[in-house]
Amino acid sequence: MDYNKRKQLILKAMRKIYYENINPRYDWMGYMITDDNKPTYHHIVKREDLIEQDLDPSPTIENGAYLGKCSHEMLHVIEQIDPELYMCWNDLFFMINNFGVFPVNHIWELVFKLKRQTEDEITAYKQSKNRIK
Repeated sequence: MDYNKRKQLILKAMRKIYYENINPRYDWMGYMITDDNKPTYHHIVKREDLIEQDLDPSPTIENGAYLGKCSHEMLHVIEQIDPELYMCWNDLFFMINNFGVFPVNHIWELVFKLKRQTEDEITAYKQSKNRIK
C-alpha cells in the first residue's frame, strides 16, 4: 500500500480509537484540530531509525502520535533546539498509545506542562535568533 495512504488510514483509525464522540478535538500536544491545523501522523520512532534496524517503517498506531500540522512543525523545531524535551513528548505519546484511550486528566496535565515548556523554548529560541540579526 502507498505510504501516504497508509498514514491516512492510520490517522483515521487513531481518530476512531482516541476521539470517538469527543468534541472539540485536540491533538496530543494540546492544540485544537481545525481546518488550518489538520491532523498529521508523527512517527514516534523515526522512519529512518526503523529502516536502519531492519524493522518495518510503515506507519502503525503503536508508533504514531496524532498531531495537528502546527504541532508537528513545533515538535520538529523542539527536536533541534531541545532534544530532551522532544524525547519527553515521544515518551508521552507512547504512554497515550499504551493506554489505548483518549488521554485522561492526569495525562492532560502532563500535556499542558510540556506545551507551556515547548512554547517557552520556541519563544526564547526565536528571540535569540532575532538578537543575532
